[in-house]
Amino acid sequence: MERERTAWENALNELVAQAHACERAYGTLIQSDRYPTWQTYFKKRHFEEQDFEKILADEYHSVTQNKVPNSIQTDTPIFESVEKQLLEKNLSDREVNVLLTANEQNLVLHYQNLLAFDSLPKTTSALLQSQAEDLNNNIQSLKMDYNTKYKTGHIKTQ
Repeated sequence: MERERTAWENALNELVAQAHACERAYGTLIQSDRYPTWQTYFKKRHFEEQDFEKILADEYHSVTQNKVPNSIQTDTPIFESVEKQLLEKNLSDREVNVLLTANEQNLVLHYQNLLAFDSLPKTTSALLQSQAEDLNNNIQSLKMDYNTKYKTGHIKTQ
């Protein structure tokens, strides 16, 4: 039981770090003028992840009685490669959509992995479920956008 608690505490800490890295990546993309048609999306996601990070950090503190370190970082930030590709390559809107969709789905997997723990507190579980649903709504919007613009059926993720 104690081992599982440690595992989900570590997974929650990692999710806070992912939210922080995601928020920073979208913040960088807002400052770039490479993809003007995506600026609204980048801003929306930046502020959303900023909120998610604060809420997750508060929840982490609430359930562990420990504060998340100010310099929290993840060894494998999901959106670091997105940021790098968008800043270094000249992608089409279609390619941007596919890239974002795949990485947003990867982020949702982190939520799902954390939600799989049986000993997760109910309030933490409800909070994670809510954020995961918001992310899924973003993914569905990206997919609908893709299908509307390119009329190719289901989006293919990498």
